[in-house]
Amino acid sequence: MFVESVKTPGIAHLSYLIGSDGEACVIDPQLDTQHYLTLAGKHECRITTIIETHRNEDFISGAVALANQTGADIYHGKYADEPIEYARKAGNGDKFEIGKWTLEVIATPGHTKDSICVLAIDNEQDGQPIGVFTGDTLFVSEVGRTDFYPEEMEKMAGQLYDSLQTLANLGDDIIVYPAHGAGSVCGSGMAEREFTTIGIEKRQNPGYQCTSKKAFIERKLKENHYIAPYFSKMEQSNVTGMDTPLPPVACQKLAQDAQSAWQKSAERPGVLIDVRSHAQFRDCHYPGSLNLPGGLLSAYGGWFLDYSTPIALVADSHQQATESSEQLWRMGYQQISGYLTMVPKPDTIEAYHRQHVNAVTADKVDERIRAPRANWQLLDVRKQEEVENNEFDQAKHIYLGYLPEMCHQLDKSRHYTLACGSGKRATVAASYLLAQGFENVDVFIGSMQAWQSYQQGT
Repeated sequence: MFVESVKTPGIAHLSYLIGSDGEACVIDPQLDTQHYLTLAGKHECRITTIIETHRNEDFISGAVALANQTGADIYHGKYADEPIEYARKAGNGDKFEIGKWTLEVIATPGHTKDSICVLAIDNEQDGQPIGVFTGDTLFVSEVGRTDFYPEEMEKMAGQLYDSLQTLANLGDDIIVYPAHGAGSVCGSGMAEREFTTIGIEKRQNPGYQCTSKKAFIERKLKENHYIAPYFSKMEQSNVTGMDTPLPPVACQKLAQDAQSAWQKSAERPGVLIDVRSHAQFRDCHYPGSLNLPGGLLSAYGGWFLDYSTPIALVADSHQQATESSEQLWRMGYQQISGYLTMVPKPDTIEAYHRQHVNAVTADKVDERIRAPRANWQLLDVRKQEEVENNEFDQAKHIYLGYLPEMCHQLDKSRHYTLACGSGKRATVAASYLLAQGFENVDVFIGSMQAWQSYQQGT
């Protein structure tokens, strides 16, 4: 008997393979279907069942692709907003026999109306429950979002409260297997640890510390989450189903003639995303490119990209390009033309200014705040709750994801210093503004972290 977890970088998604005696079930599969096939082979099991704990908003489900490769049956919570075309309905109390495991469905609405959890029962231990796959209902040190139904937020928060009480009654020793870890857009307070128990969460999870259902609802209604534009595409894709498993090679180096077109902003046939580090981008980049390295590509790419425009990458290596293209593929951005690896150094002063982003330190920002110029503005691109916890003096606030919608409010003749928590998101924002024709832009290195250290030392 075994339980294997599969972590998907970028979106911090966790899926699971559970099985014994030649049979296995996958819970919340990603498009990286080869992971499950390899693990099933290792355990000499056949994947017979696929269970989705809810309709996902932040990535394409791999259920259809995996079912077409294995012949497995797909099950989904019965109260979906729209009929899930590729899945059978699973309701509260339904059971699936997987070797010596019994998997029992628990209806847990709140995050979505169709949310379910899956209780794993060990039939070798007198039918004792061992663990529960909690989807987006319960995480480590966090609980699910309840903001996907704007007209029913109070109702959904109340349902999540009831669902959490149902889980609490399973027993303190029950192992919790959540669908996301730290860094996911599905919750802001998740711990780095990816394993927990019901008992630990009852003691430590803020969602369990509310003294009443009313207090819990009030807490959830005060939360400020963001819904990226690409979520609607993911929702529809996960209703109809998509058979687009991650290909073995999702990104190839651009041919020489194609490289020339992508390098020149005037001839560029799509969006050029630079996935190198922020420091490398600031030092030298292709004019008009957008800097989205690492996990920021999954976290913020959906705010800046559309599905009809081809994408090419600037990367340090084939591996970096591959990992980044895989992130895009999971989000449905599958028009990936290829990648570049070389960014030529500028050979003139004019080229240097086009390819370089200036960085300023806390003392310079302090100087500008104390003696502000009429054409200068500190622009904070952090999330609302970050701003409420620690404000920058005299800063204008526009959340990074809202820049495409709100940059028309900014004056291209002004000088903007971009700030965030560390300088990373500020560099993303600077890259976007530069691509939109803003010329006088720099980045506050270290941003709030540096600002707090500076203030403590002065």
